[in-house]
Amino acid sequence: MDLFACDSMLNSLRLVETKKANVNWYTYTHETRLVLLASGLQCKTFNGFQLSTAGVVRLPRFEMTMARSESNSKPILSAGDLHLVTVYGRIYCLQVDREAMLLHLYRFYRDAVVQQGSLPIYSSKLSVNVVDNLLLVHQIDAKVVIIYDLFVDSRAPVSAPLPLLWRGYQGSDTSSQAANKEIESSESSTSNENILMYEDGWTFLVPDLILDQTNKVLWKIHLDLEAISASSSDRTSLLEFLQRRKLEANKAKQLCLGIARDIILERRPATQVTQAIDVLVTAYSYSVKAGTYKEIKNEKATASTPTAGASPDNERHRPSGSNIDEDVEMNLSSGSKENMFCANEQQESQLSSPAISPDELYKFVFASVEEMMVEESEYLVAIITEFLRSISAEKLKVDLNIYVMTIRLLAYSKRFAELSLFTTNKIIEPSKEVAFQLLESGRQNQNIKVRKLGLDMLRQLSLHHDYISSLVQDGYYLEALRYAQKHKVTSVRSSLFLEAAFASNDLQHLAAILRVLSELIPGFKETSEYYTFYGLLNDTSSSVAV
Repeated sequence: MDLFACDSMLNSLRLVETKKANVNWYTYTHETRLVLLASGLQCKTFNGFQLSTAGVVRLPRFEMTMARSESNSKPILSAGDLHLVTVYGRIYCLQVDREAMLLHLYRFYRDAVVQQGSLPIYSSKLSVNVVDNLLLVHQIDAKVVIIYDLFVDSRAPVSAPLPLLWRGYQGSDTSSQAANKEIESSESSTSNENILMYEDGWTFLVPDLILDQTNKVLWKIHLDLEAISASSSDRTSLLEFLQRRKLEANKAKQLCLGIARDIILERRPATQVTQAIDVLVTAYSYSVKAGTYKEIKNEKATASTPTAGASPDNERHRPSGSNIDEDVEMNLSSGSKENMFCANEQQESQLSSPAISPDELYKFVFASVEEMMVEESEYLVAIITEFLRSISAEKLKVDLNIYVMTIRLLAYSKRFAELSLFTTNKIIEPSKEVAFQLLESGRQNQNIKVRKLGLDMLRQLSLHHDYISSLVQDGYYLEALRYAQKHKVTSVRSSLFLEAAFASNDLQHLAAILRVLSELIPGFKETSEYYTFYGLLNDTSSSVAV
């Protein structure tokens, strides 16, 4: 294997190094910067080299697994049976074993190459693509795609096998599309009717392209997240899957919100809903802690617009040109691949994230189902309680409206004892909004204890003006006056007490308020307020002495 350096000034190549090895054939991809040299009678012994700016990294020699045929002959591995891919920054070699009908996975580390399981195949001809860190295995004979997410330990497919369809093709239901193809050449006049799926002239290019030599077009593969979601039954795993998507993060985010709403409206078991909420909260928490979550405000979307890479992955892409390290994390060059995107797609990829904030969960999930679930408030409160637990575990900020909603639901179902426990045990954190909701719920349900919870909260928060106003509203004028004097509250007008006493038609209260104000405020008897209400008092009843 000869390595040359390109001299652009002289427009020539200069031999740098020669590495001698027994070679039957080789395979190389620019994406991985990795070349594998096959040797041996069955071509199953490999030497690997990765190219980097620091030099050539030699990998340990390894052998691939091959099953014997029924005739006990030894099959020979060909270059077409190997596929080098990069998934979540990790380099894999996929080996087709046609005798065993398996696709073996080998992962590259700095000092070892380790087989990491096998995937079943159902076609004698297959090829692979990688889209948004998902492995797409094309079963060419069956004309379907099976999608795998290698991030999870399970080797089960993400969804049922799905067809490869044209974007905008009218001949089939678009909801059943798994991966859409888009013409990359604007000059092509090829019509859908003239193109056959999985033609012999197709060449699959890693990561996400198909070269159609027959029709002379280049297809780019896109994921249909709606179709994948529709064919997946495990909602918790589906949410985890969607939270790892980056290329269509906005679509993934909307699907996650829809799934969260649906499982609540369908009255799924509380444990299942809790698991789903934990997935969303944990994903958001990870993006915040990693510093990749960035909230923006626009007319269409709410919230999150982190930079690319805000998924809760433990292993992430690194800058282009990184070498195989202990986990062999490699990336694409940022040049040629990104040029395939149009400007709008590139901007959306950079500015969107599937992470969902607690505020968005309240606004688009809990608030949207409250009216429909009001008769089953006990179930919804249980879900909200688990949501608050998850938020607390991640030490995230809670939207105060979720506390207010909880109070409304508990009060509606007359569960005042639980409401008291939620408040005293700080499950519902104290705030001005929460205190006002307690006061309102106590007034609507004529429950003195609930109103007292609200008053006590205002006092604990030192919201003196609101506390005094609430006391006056409940008719406790003298208590409010004494509190104002004790805490030296000057923001409350004296007319507030006088107007409330006069409106109550209780002349004794009005007289008492005038007397106390005269004692507390120097010169009060000389003010217009004193003369006004003193006159009203005398006009109403001359029998009351001040």
